[in-house]
Amino acid sequence: MKIWNRVLLLLSVLTIQALPAVGAGEGIDFHRLDSLIEAQPRLVAEKESRITAIKAGLYKARGDRERYAQVNRLFEEYSAYQYDSARACVGECLRLARVMNDEVLLNDSRLNLAHILSTSCLMGEASAALAQIDTTRLTPDQLVRYHRTRVNLLIYQAEYVQGTDYVKDYVRQLVDARRAAAAINVPHDNENYLLTQAECLADSNQPRQAISLLEGMIKRYHSGQRLYSIITSMISFYYSQLGDKQEQMRYLIMSAESDLEGCIRENTSLRTIADRLFDEGDIDRAYRYMRVAVDDANFYGTRLRNIQASHIVPKILDAYQTNQERNHRNMMWLLAIMSLISLLLVVGVIAIYQLLKRYRRLNEQKVAINEQLRQVNARLGDTVGQLNESNGLLREREKIKEEYIARFLTLSSRFIDRGEEQRKALYRLFRDRKHEDLLRELKSTHHGNENARLFYENFDNAFLNIYPTFVDEVNNLLQEGGKIEVRQGKRLTTESRVLALIRLGITDNQSIANILRASLTTIYTYRSKLKARAISKDDFEDQVKVIDR
Repeated sequence: MKIWNRVLLLLSVLTIQALPAVGAGEGIDFHRLDSLIEAQPRLVAEKESRITAIKAGLYKARGDRERYAQVNRLFEEYSAYQYDSARACVGECLRLARVMNDEVLLNDSRLNLAHILSTSCLMGEASAALAQIDTTRLTPDQLVRYHRTRVNLLIYQAEYVQGTDYVKDYVRQLVDARRAAAAINVPHDNENYLLTQAECLADSNQPRQAISLLEGMIKRYHSGQRLYSIITSMISFYYSQLGDKQEQMRYLIMSAESDLEGCIRENTSLRTIADRLFDEGDIDRAYRYMRVAVDDANFYGTRLRNIQASHIVPKILDAYQTNQERNHRNMMWLLAIMSLISLLLVVGVIAIYQLLKRYRRLNEQKVAINEQLRQVNARLGDTVGQLNESNGLLREREKIKEEYIARFLTLSSRFIDRGEEQRKALYRLFRDRKHEDLLRELKSTHHGNENARLFYENFDNAFLNIYPTFVDEVNNLLQEGGKIEVRQGKRLTTESRVLALIRLGITDNQSIANILRASLTTIYTYRSKLKARAISKDDFEDQVKVIDR
């Protein structure tokens, strides 16, 4: 009978398995973005080839000024590609500018240094680099760049302290810095001036005007250029302020495509897309995009992007692993499995019914034999009372066992009914082609949770009917301060269920984990902690196995 009890427990567990997740993000064209991700090895090779050509020209440079021009070209290639190399280039530019005593080139290099330090989250160093610049000695174009660099530094600082009280202070400084940049007298087609004007419009609650300005500006550039990525990212942000999620995603994708096409590793668009896709339920695509975004951040060497990704990666990774485990199940297979489970439960109920009939026949024979023994023992005086008491205990145990079998018979019947009702409901949805309703029903965990609750309730009641003092006797085996607390309503806790299964003869960690819907690590931890709290650690579980024997 113990074997059949275990079979019933395992069959019950099968009915509370979770349903597979369904992806989202439909209606959006990711084809070019996916193609560019696949083409990354080729695009990176082309980028490295350009860098190699510039380095070759550097070796042939004549004089410090020509060498400065080549090193500055190399810096432009590295500035959004790899921080360490960009930092080395700007250091060489600073050295050459000092050697030439060229104040314009020196200030250009200091501005580049402040920019590259801020992208790598070295905020204090970037501020120090800006502080070395005498703004009264800058050209109008350099002055606009100075304020743009300060704006970008404040943006990075605001992103770094996101979620703290310091954000408001940085935002106030941002608005002031943008106004200062917008007030400089430079040609109105200057790219830094136009970017600043768009930001000022957005600061004044005019995002549509900002978008209009940027959409006119973007015509000067093409996908793969750093400014194209920045402008499309800004437009996407302003559309998000307007609540237009479709346009927000469209421009985000354009920005991410430009980043990939130009091998721009200092980026945010692809990570933002992954975060939104995760919220929409497209776990597989979100995982693939986040993995590329993290690889880019690691390659570039920016701590800020890694910090931002670290808040998103765990939830996407957990959801992706769960989704991968269940993706192989489609809707038709799920219906077939549910039908198979129902069939197995029917077979189990029939088998239990046959065993119960056989058990009752044997019990009737036992009653007859006990009656004969009672008549014989009637002549044995005091021995009769002892035998009657023993038989009473046996009858009580048999009654409990019958109740135990009847309880699980009822539970199995209820699971059959529920499984059949759910199968019919799903079949009707499938037959009526109500695919969205079918997907929603398949994703619901309500039935699984309710079946789990019913299973645990019946298990606890049945077990405690057989071993009513089980928790008290277990506590007698535990040290003071480590005893198991009895729940309200006399329900078993998870760790007491682990011991209950050990008492029933189920000692394998995998079997216990399957029945209790827990991981192997969790079961191992429960058993280890219980042994650590036991008075006799070496034979604690052996003592549990003989409780009430």
